[in-house]
Amino acid sequence: MCSLRSILLVALAVRLVAVFFAPGFLMHDDHFLTVEPASSWAAGKNFNNWLPGVDNDRAHPEPISFFYPGVLAGMFTVLRACGVDDPCTQMLWIRLFHALWSLLTIYFAVRIVRLVAGERSAMTTGWLLALIGVLPNFAVRNLVEVVCQPLLLGGFYVLLRGGAMRSFVLAGKVFHDHADRRDVPWKHLIVAGVIMGLAVGVRYQAGIIVALTGAVILLQGAALRMVVFGCASLFAFFLTQLDDVLLWGGQPFQHLTGYFEYNKEHAGNYPSAPLAYLSLIGYFILPPVSIMLLWGFVRTWRSHLMLFLPAAVFLLFHVLYPNRQERFILPALPLFVMLGVIGWHQWVESSSFWKEHGGLHRWLWRSFWVVNALVLAVFSTTYSKRCRVEAMHYLYDQGDCVNFIHEFTHAEGRPQLPRHYAGLWVGYYLMNEDADVEYIVSVMPRNALQKAHRLEHQPVPNYILFVDDTGLSDRVSRMQRHFPGLTYRTTIEPGWFDLLLHQLNPVNKVERIHIYSMTAKS
Repeated sequence: MCSLRSILLVALAVRLVAVFFAPGFLMHDDHFLTVEPASSWAAGKNFNNWLPGVDNDRAHPEPISFFYPGVLAGMFTVLRACGVDDPCTQMLWIRLFHALWSLLTIYFAVRIVRLVAGERSAMTTGWLLALIGVLPNFAVRNLVEVVCQPLLLGGFYVLLRGGAMRSFVLAGKVFHDHADRRDVPWKHLIVAGVIMGLAVGVRYQAGIIVALTGAVILLQGAALRMVVFGCASLFAFFLTQLDDVLLWGGQPFQHLTGYFEYNKEHAGNYPSAPLAYLSLIGYFILPPVSIMLLWGFVRTWRSHLMLFLPAAVFLLFHVLYPNRQERFILPALPLFVMLGVIGWHQWVESSSFWKEHGGLHRWLWRSFWVVNALVLAVFSTTYSKRCRVEAMHYLYDQGDCVNFIHEFTHAEGRPQLPRHYAGLWVGYYLMNEDADVEYIVSVMPRNALQKAHRLEHQPVPNYILFVDDTGLSDRVSRMQRHFPGLTYRTTIEPGWFDLLLHQLNPVNKVERIHIYSMTAKS
């Protein structure tokens, strides 16, 4: 007989595979909005001048919550104090922590489903959240959309244990959320509010789920309890934003207001069709099970409104909002799986069709698990952005790099390099096709002497990183005129997964980095 312990042990095993065999980062946000600032703060530096007033004239902090990067900064500080200085080893420990943290998502999901729908649905939910192909990789990443999941589900679990789901009437219809009609104890409301308020501090959009949870409590006729829950969550959220009051001039919620302003201006940066975006559920969970869960999810709107309404409104908001990125729906993904399983099992048990075609039902699940196993094997061993990571770590291993040039004068754009892996927090030089190379080289000695930005000054570089092979010999010759004695050191090849993404969609760039050293001028 399967048990929650068995599920957690298997989930841990596959996540440990990802810890050791899926280094790197998936996208910009799971490194440059989390690891990069946190690592720089632990080293006493100021990544991209995010901190106002630290050798800059910035009036307000970066418009993003500092709560999770602050936690990461504390972890990096502890690792450094323990003598763990190698950036790749630090990230291995960070991935291990996130793997363990993600197990709480599975634990709370199983306990919740067990409370409201029984053992069978609980076990199916647990196995899905443990083994869905992409989830172990996501679990070890620094994605705030995943990190907030245990806090959201933990809050729901506390509410449910206190009897939060009960029958009520809305618009003449009776909703039977749960057979338990007890009033939720004040302690449960406060604890749940605090836990879910912390989730909002990790990911602002999680506030939609928390707010709709409070709305369901209000619909149950428990206005005072809704106020208590709301105040507890708001207080916890305020604590996650306390740096606004203590450090940045005393104005509360500066990060949040700046975040709203940023998104208002850049809402259309990542447009996609609403229906195509909604279909990304099938990207995270493969068909046919994704279709089965979608049908099951819709069916629970009346019987499990406490869980359904927050998840449905959250998904609807992100479908309608112009800025549509796959990861945005991840906070609600466990709720979708939980309710999908509950609704699907209830439908199958009451359907004469599935009673007559039980073999077809078993075949659908088995086909899903076979294909999912292949996806799991691939994504749990995927080294994404390998070229950038390994190039930076190569500089770290040399021990003599004082600064470098990121040279891509054959192309547009300003791709960022993950300086954490180099352990180097200086202002490196970017040279794209619009760069005035002659001028940049001429001002390098002056920049090295200026201390206007002391925490991120610009020493004259002693390494050059040439990106890609296009016109490489001409680009190297031009740099050699400015830096005689340029010496080839190594070439960092892209990982197989990055090559595969490029083959599937040429928009995904393939990067090969050629590293040269030179004698730094002062």
